[in-house]
Amino acid sequence: MLVRFKITTALGALLMVGLLAACGSSGDSSSSGGSKSGAPLKVALIPPSSGPLAVFGTDAAKAWDYAAKEVNAKGGVDGHKVVLVKSQTDAQPATTVRAARKAVTQDGAKFIGAVMTSPEHGALDQQLAGMNALNLNALGKDDALTGAQCSPNAFRAVQSNSMDVNAIASEISKLPAKNWAIQAVDYSTGHSAAEKFKAAAEKAGKNVVLESYAPLNTSDFGSYITKLKSADADALFAVEYGADGVAFINQGAQFKLFDKYKTVLGFNMVSEPLFKPLGDKIVGFYNNLGYDVSSSSPLNKAFVDGWKKANGSAPYYVEADNYIAAQMLFEAVKKAKSVDPAKVKAALPGLSFDTIEGKVKVDSDGQLVRPTHIGQVVKKGSGLGWKVVATADGDTIKPKPDPACKTA
Repeated sequence: MLVRFKITTALGALLMVGLLAACGSSGDSSSSGGSKSGAPLKVALIPPSSGPLAVFGTDAAKAWDYAAKEVNAKGGVDGHKVVLVKSQTDAQPATTVRAARKAVTQDGAKFIGAVMTSPEHGALDQQLAGMNALNLNALGKDDALTGAQCSPNAFRAVQSNSMDVNAIASEISKLPAKNWAIQAVDYSTGHSAAEKFKAAAEKAGKNVVLESYAPLNTSDFGSYITKLKSADADALFAVEYGADGVAFINQGAQFKLFDKYKTVLGFNMVSEPLFKPLGDKIVGFYNNLGYDVSSSSPLNKAFVDGWKKANGSAPYYVEADNYIAAQMLFEAVKKAKSVDPAKVKAALPGLSFDTIEGKVKVDSDGQLVRPTHIGQVVKKGSGLGWKVVATADGDTIKPKPDPACKTA
């Protein structure tokens, strides 16, 4: 599977467990260096704490916490201590917007991170100007967020669907399959990823013979697997996340669904947290990789070593992408020489800086231009790992800014 499946562990309905807002600095940041100006850099973190995406939410917040501790140990961002305002949500847009308003109006945060889904970002981004706040998106990939739904106060550190699919497109013709089936989550990201994959597949001379969509939080994929087994397809493109992805893979393996395919290509469906629970079921799957943990660049080696020391395991894409989002904010604050959101917003377009993924830059539509990798799940030692089979440069996969995006 060319697409790295983002998977979470908790099944069950996305139930609202309350907005437990707790203002606090990251770890020991309260004792690690003061601010030259006395003004802290306050960032609200609003990840899901329940439902199929909860594990990703925990890991996203963990990355911001790590980045804050790291920079605070050196005196802060240009002298501004980073303070994290931690809230919880149920991944529902209305809940997330309420949490953001509370963090901004009551806790003084002017920057927002760790929001999970594209629908949440779409709702939140339209409220940012009124709140005088900026959103640093490291998880929502829907193209509309830098298109018709874009906001001049929203900036995306993670690759868009188009960027990932464009990276995949160059590899589709090399895969030993002709007829593709698509199984995707039934919300904006699933539909846009499927649409763009279908166009890329047809351009490569492939056929898409089935498109199937399951609601988020689906636990029984029996009817979908039946349709997939009946379709005349020898390859599968799958966009199922978190606990949904785990259920789909486990049930598909039980009914020998994947045995019929020459290629299984996941889109953010499998990732390192799932390697152990899914085991040999996913060996050979391809997936898009937003982050290459094996990169030998000095910045990445330092990040991986530090993360392992702090957390006991290597980082994966959710943690890496949120760390990059934090770095994007920190670099913009340095450039602006201020934590005023208006000045930071002005500093972001055109910003270029070094990251664990190499040199990157922020385009005029708020999208970070960075590479995408294609990986295959392989056996490594006693477990599983990624074999990077291709890397696409950010400048070659990032579409031109959408004219529908009005950032001025």
